[in-house]
Amino acid sequence: MYPQIILLNGTGSSGKTSIANTLIEQLPVQYLNFSIDSVLYALPPSDLEKMMEGKAITRQGYDYPTLVRGYHQAAKGLANAGCKLILDNAWIPDEEKRDMLEAFSEFDVCLVGVKCHLLVAMERERQRGDRAIGLAESEYNHVHTNMNYDFEVDTTTLSPQANTDKIMTFLKNKPVLSGASISKKELEQIA
Repeated sequence: MYPQIILLNGTGSSGKTSIANTLIEQLPVQYLNFSIDSVLYALPPSDLEKMMEGKAITRQGYDYPTLVRGYHQAAKGLANAGCKLILDNAWIPDEEKRDMLEAFSEFDVCLVGVKCHLLVAMERERQRGDRAIGLAESEYNHVHTNMNYDFEVDTTTLSPQANTDKIMTFLKNKPVLSGASISKKELEQIA
């Protein structure tokens, strides 16, 4: 009844993780909340601190695109083992989006766009203190381009619970999910 993967895509500080944490408690079946942060928090603490401050990581071998591809492959491995997943990230470059869609093309996926007014996301980012200031703004005009969502929520004024309720209602209606059959044509549309 529920998809194997629920994917939340939106800018930093748009509320993806808050929705994921609320959603994981309400789903009647076991899901793992596997965010890109799960991978980033495995970085050396000094490098993670640099990232959160918006500074360059200069350690030899560091490559953000490789981390994202690794995240996709780790999630694919969990899904292949039979785990149900909630994934959240801000997929920005089309290359990352294409890699993500290819990695999960064999699974039943629900793609959820998490939208938020830029000024609200920027204020949340400032209040959090654990993200580089300017991240939400740098992602804002790119995160939702070339993405076809099954469902969208807006966290500008609605709480994580209210948005989770909307997602749960959507999932209970068992719609045909676009992510469930990602075609080569759709992948090719992401130039």
